[in-house]
Amino acid sequence: MEKGKTPDKPRLGRGLASLIPGGLPQQPIEPKANATSDDSVDGVRSIAVSQIVPNTLQPRTVFNEDALQELADSIREHGVLQAILVRPRLGGGYELIAGERRFRAAQIAGLDRVPAVVRQTSDEDALAIALIENIQREDLNAIEAARGYRQLLDRFGLTQSDLARQIGKAQPTIANSLRLLRLPEPIQDSIAVGKITEEHGKALLSLADDDARIKLWQQILQRGMTVADTRRAAIEMSRTPTSAAVVAKPAPQRDVHWASIEDRLRGALGYKIGLKPAPKGGATLTIELSSAEDIEDILDRLSIRP
Repeated sequence: MEKGKTPDKPRLGRGLASLIPGGLPQQPIEPKANATSDDSVDGVRSIAVSQIVPNTLQPRTVFNEDALQELADSIREHGVLQAILVRPRLGGGYELIAGERRFRAAQIAGLDRVPAVVRQTSDEDALAIALIENIQREDLNAIEAARGYRQLLDRFGLTQSDLARQIGKAQPTIANSLRLLRLPEPIQDSIAVGKITEEHGKALLSLADDDARIKLWQQILQRGMTVADTRRAAIEMSRTPTSAAVVAKPAPQRDVHWASIEDRLRGALGYKIGLKPAPKGGATLTIELSSAEDIEDILDRLSIRP
């Protein structure tokens, strides 16, 4: 490496989906009472649950307890139908890479051993596998998915278009998901646990600042507001001047036509929009952006490619 040169970010030289092991045996493995981790069937080992630790790079943080219990009941009756994926740890034992729901359910079911495929992987590949397994199976909530996309973009230096092709998602889906990460943490958390929906979050993004978003979010929780209610409230809040502005200078009457266009643009782009009619016709459009990433987001939303 040249002196003073910053090392490139790790990049994936193959499709992300190829990292996930395919064709794992779908029949339950019945571990022997005296089985060891070297016992295997079709490349799948029987490993003691006590030897496996959770994936420290796991993007998923919320697990449905009822669904886990149902899976545990099924495992008690039929066994683990698909092997989990693990990697060896320094000092012994294994780290879980993929299959955390199955692993947790097996623990609930009281299994001593689980079927597993052992693979040597880097941290980067382990992260990618954990993310893609969940994203492709739509097991993540909206915030976990957004954080997963952000990790992949940052860790591997991918563009949104690259990532969309790799995981089989539409690029606007990636862009819309990432926008949720602009919301204040309490709002993100409430989406993650299902107190409000992803669409509520998108409606809140039409407001210009976090104070307004928090205020409306609290109203959503208190009043049980629908997404449509939230959108209407966001538009009304955007139209209402602050008390300081009212004291300093009364807000001028806005042309209904231009106000309607401004509101539509705000809802479509998710940014603070300003339309100032010109005396001789036409208008000046302003969009408030906080970073160059916002510009990329708008270009992606408008499907403008370089």
